[in-house]
Amino acid sequence: MGQYFKVVNKTKKEYLSPYTFGNGAKMWEIVASGKGVLQGLGLLLAEGHYIDGDETPTHKSLIGRWVGDSITMVGDYAKSELYHKCEKSPYKDISMDVARELYKDSWIGNQKRKYCEIILLRRWCLELRSFYL
Repeated sequence: MGQYFKVVNKTKKEYLSPYTFGNGAKMWEIVASGKGVLQGLGLLLAEGHYIDGDETPTHKSLIGRWVGDSITMVGDYAKSELYHKCEKSPYKDISMDVARELYKDSWIGNQKRKYCEIILLRRWCLELRSFYL
């Protein structure tokens, strides 16, 4: 047992589920790994990222989408009950979209693919496998 967490953008009413990225959802499982959901968060917070030197903002990419927003890692014991509110509209789980964007990077994608070959039972892994085929 213990407290479970997710990363929530209060401004855009979006969130990331650690499970989609292969993390456990306890705080130290997320923080200690340094991978997975934290990589996805880094992608969303990357300000000044340009594709091929083009400084024109693009809405096609999720990179930098959360720059300047109010973001928290909230636990299911929090008095705000934000963790549980995320399960309902208008909050949207963007984890799979962020994972797909993240795994476009060849190094990260190869690492995750190796992990997926070992653990094929998780939903996210099966969906990501179809992304690579």
